[in-house]
Amino acid sequence: MKKKNPWVATILNFFLPRVGFAYLGSAPLFIAGSIFFTSDVAIGVIYYKHTVGMASRPSYCVWSVLAALSLAVITFALTKILNKSIKGKVENSTKV
Repeated sequence: MKKKNPWVATILNFFLPRVGFAYLGSAPLFIAGSIFFTSDVAIGVIYYKHTVGMASRPSYCVWSVLAALSLAVITFALTKILNKSIKGKVENSTKV
């Protein structure tokens, strides 16, 4: 498996949620990303429904940006971990 650029994965996931996880090329990571995204959307919808009429528009926008940032940070960290595991596999295969 080829090493991935963590910044590409992060930017993709910030602007197009779940696409950053798809870029990593791992089905379990894509499924985990889908679960993270769905939970972020569900929390945002619940928050919005309970604060309607309380000047919630600005806070909902802030929540949306924070949710996108959290997914981007998770993608960045997972890419770094994935790249380290790939590096370890390459080093182990060259020692044999």
